[in-house]
Amino acid sequence: STQRQSFSTDSSSFPPRVARCGLHWAVMALAPFELSCESCGAKLVVETTRRTARCPYCDSPSVIDRPATADRPDPVFAIGFSIDGNRARQNLRGYLKGHRWAPAALRQATAERVEGIYLPAYLYSAVADSRYRALIGEDYTEMEYDAKKKSMRRVTKTEHRDLAGRHRCYVEDLFVTASEGIPNPELEGVEPFDLGGLRRYAPSVISGWISEEPSLSRDASLELAREESRDTVLARLRAFMPGDSTSQLQATTDLTDEAMDLVLLPVWVCAVRWRPDRPPIRLLVNGQTGEVAGTIPVSWAKVAAVIGAVLGVLGLGALVGALLGWFV
Repeated sequence: STQRQSFSTDSSSFPPRVARCGLHWAVMALAPFELSCESCGAKLVVETTRRTARCPYCDSPSVIDRPATADRPDPVFAIGFSIDGNRARQNLRGYLKGHRWAPAALRQATAERVEGIYLPAYLYSAVADSRYRALIGEDYTEMEYDAKKKSMRRVTKTEHRDLAGRHRCYVEDLFVTASEGIPNPELEGVEPFDLGGLRRYAPSVISGWISEEPSLSRDASLELAREESRDTVLARLRAFMPGDSTSQLQATTDLTDEAMDLVLLPVWVCAVRWRPDRPPIRLLVNGQTGEVAGTIPVSWAKVAAVIGAVLGVLGLGALVGALLGWFV
């Protein structure tokens, strides 16, 4: 495995923002800063959004150790990559070809850039205590006389009643993004991750890879987690309801005993350009399971062609029917 490399820096350049800590440097800069690669001495500029760096001259990987803050805590867990870049490209091609309504050029396109990134996300759990109210429908059948047919018929009717109560459950293993660059819906698209691959974070896990620092505040991520938790509880309540139908379900959910740990998730970020006059689209590949997700544009020309063909067939059918009726 790749050994962790440490950086040295010119103390005269950044005396107030860089402090030595053991065998590595703890960086406290709030802007990009310059470091020297200890392997070859090259000067490197490292962005504060990155936890890792790789020297472009000697290819030595490094992990930058910054002091933890409220919005940039140290990672607690990480999930390693299980699929390589070639497999990610292969899955991406299959994903594009499977979208029949996508433009033909996009279905045949290949990724111009595929980068493996450790994406920061929070693993959230809590106890959910809900008070709910709903209208429950229970079906029953009875016999009625049909005056037109002069016979009895069986009809189904629904009796409604109010139901209110309390529900308590444990919400666990919810991932929410800690990155402003990858919104939560995109992360949800490549879930789930196998938590059996979760392990304690160590710099050696991300050495040699791009690793992003949290760019979304902890409070913002917490609100995302709470919102997703309440949606999860509401779905559980809907499945929990008795009767044959449920309507007007409302719930007020309090979340307690909350726990939220920063986790680094393996994600392949792919840029696919299918037209030279348009920016590339971004697709994500789960670096553990190979699941692909992203927004694929629709070819409206294909949609119009299909609608036109259907209308043509219907019109031809109507014409044939009219002719047959005329001859008869």
